[in-house]
Amino acid sequence: MITRPESFSLTCIVPAFNEGAGLGDFLPLLRQELVRFSARVEIIVVDDGSADDTLAIATDLAEPLALTVLGFSRNFGKEAAITAGLEHARGDLVLIIDADMQEPVSLIGDMIDRWKEGYDMVFAVRDGREDEHRLKRLGVGLFYTLMGGGGQAPITPHARDFRVMDRKVVAALNRLPERNRFMKGLFSWVGFRSCALPVRIQPRLTGKSGFGF
Repeated sequence: MITRPESFSLTCIVPAFNEGAGLGDFLPLLRQELVRFSARVEIIVVDDGSADDTLAIATDLAEPLALTVLGFSRNFGKEAAITAGLEHARGDLVLIIDADMQEPVSLIGDMIDRWKEGYDMVFAVRDGREDEHRLKRLGVGLFYTLMGGGGQAPITPHARDFRVMDRKVVAALNRLPERNRFMKGLFSWVGFRSCALPVRIQPRLTGKSGFGF
């Protein structure tokens, strides 16, 4: 039986691209939630070359919220932003959450509870895509069918980057040599005892998705 420490440090990685409109509301809310679970909280905001004021807002909040802010010279993509965050994360437990407020911070507690039960990685799985265009749903379905065909490390359909990972999972990811990364594939490939939790994605309150067709 795995015994987790009563006291642990918690790092949260927030990849952000053109999220200036909502970032000032999201980051204080996030910290307020995280300090419920750990007295040693580290929040790393990775600005992925935003064209708006995302980096400026994160920088202004760095001191009052004790943030670490990383700024890319241009838009390298979410996979690179997550990778940079993982390389800088120091926590015993590492959380990844998007800055768009579509993923509920209320699920973080359930994720941490599963980690305490012995799971090394706990990730969110999207509960339905009824809000998306039919063509996108078909494309996503085809993608997961192709990715899951004959693979040694199958990817859970509709899995999110929203997850918590034990320190040893982060260490394994940081040792991988890949530079052009597909993080959901790497999360599956490294193995470890994992658990999926359903999540209902909320509509965006501000901005728009940075993912193209």
